Amino acid sequence: MTSIKASLSFPPRTFLSNHRQSELSALFSTLEPVKGQLIPGTYKGTLFAVKGLDWLPAILKVLLYRLLTTWLNPWRGKAFSEDGGANLWGIGPFIAQWGFYCFDKSESEEIFLDYGVEKNAFFLKPIMGEIRVFQEGLYLARMQYRAKSGVKTLLYFTLEVEG
Repeated sequence: MTSIKASLSFPPRTFLSNHRQSELSALFSTLEPVKGQLIPGTYKGTLFAVKGLDWLPAILKVLLYRLLTTWLNPWRGKAFSEDGGANLWGIGPFIAQWGFYCFDKSESEEIFLDYGVEKNAFFLKPIMGEIRVFQEGLYLARMQYRAKSGVKTLLYFTLEVEG
């Protein structure tokens, strides 16, 4: 998959949305982690590869994921500051922040988004995000849930630098 990724024209949403979570997991493991710090600002988000939808026929998944790029999906992306950030939600010009996270850096300086912050609702606190560089200005990310039985990947999404 790495050689396919390298030859894609920007943006590669069609390529990414046509793969199962297992394939995206394999691709994700080959990508360079975001190290150090993301540039503060807003990033446009696109959801795809939601857990539990692999059973749908490919054409239905494509249609569903296209719908998720319209105004019907209120998730707009993420805002990053120097020490964390929040998800951006809204319709049209009305945007609010909800679902906050802080940065949790590993020893290798890899950044994780930790939703276990005090101002989040209890059901958001077990969420963890991970971001990898897909192409310059475009990141592949995954949302994971920490449960007693282990960490489960719930979905994949892209983040694209705005402006």
